[in-house]
Amino acid sequence: MLAYIIRRLIQSIVVLLMVIVFSFSLPYFQPEGIYTPAYSVLGTHATHANILAWGAQYGLNHPFFVRLWNYIIALLHGNFGFSYKQGQSVYSIIATNVPRTVWLALSALLLTLVIAVPLGMIQAQRRNSVFDYAGTGVAFVLYAVPSFLLAFLLIQVFAFGILHLPSQAPTALAPWAMFTNPVAFILPVATLTLLGVAGISRFMRGAVLDVMVQDYVRTAKAKGCSARRVLWRHTFRNALGPIITLLGLAIPGLFGGALIVEDVFNYPGLGYQAYNGALNGDLPLVIGITLLVAVFTVLGNLAADLALGIVNPRIRIERSGK
Repeated sequence: MLAYIIRRLIQSIVVLLMVIVFSFSLPYFQPEGIYTPAYSVLGTHATHANILAWGAQYGLNHPFFVRLWNYIIALLHGNFGFSYKQGQSVYSIIATNVPRTVWLALSALLLTLVIAVPLGMIQAQRRNSVFDYAGTGVAFVLYAVPSFLLAFLLIQVFAFGILHLPSQAPTALAPWAMFTNPVAFILPVATLTLLGVAGISRFMRGAVLDVMVQDYVRTAKAKGCSARRVLWRHTFRNALGPIITLLGLAIPGLFGGALIVEDVFNYPGLGYQAYNGALNGDLPLVIGITLLVAVFTVLGNLAADLALGIVNPRIRIERSGK
């Protein structure tokens, strides 16, 4: 198990380094290159001499690899750069907005699991029934609908139609405001939850169907075990492998969906900051948020791999034998 964990940690570090190099190189693809922030900071004073002086002040005149090394060292000390548009460090912006997005994404993820896992298992147990066909049809529709369109549809139906729910989340709020004013978060959480249920329920259904044809499941049925006992005791754990892997991959999807959902519902979270940063050309902020999402993604995949190794020890044995 220790060798399995070390191997996964090394792979995660390599992936993070690749993301850091790619993100650090993004400004070079801008029209003004790495001096792009100088134009927004200097404004009408952005002459050639002033731009070069500004770049020398912030070390932009150094070679690429020197700047990359300094950037990595700064990241290790928690320095994500400086947002010249907002006049504050990227770390302070991220620290303010991350808890809001985490609460939103975590709430949606928990609801997704509570709904999608039993739904997929029941569909597999009643495959080719009316319930299975109805669930499959709804899942396909939700899977195909873009997040912004689903958000607008929910607003139209439940904010301006049936229930008159708030069409936007409160602004300038504390991270724990979801618990003090939960009604305002029903539609944003519902949007992310429906998008997640569509995919995970289908994967759960397929995983359960694969397990139900195994010999040990047929043996349990032959011994007289009830269908419910076979489903939850013998099938559930062995069908969790693909779902655990999918959950690790679902983290970037949640943050990506939160980016759109936060903008639609005017929710001041990390996605909302990334959207405004992209519109305003705030490269340090966009790069900082990109790196943070990459860290969450790598950690999610690492946790999924470790959990998969615990749930299915055969993976560790097979990998160690290679």
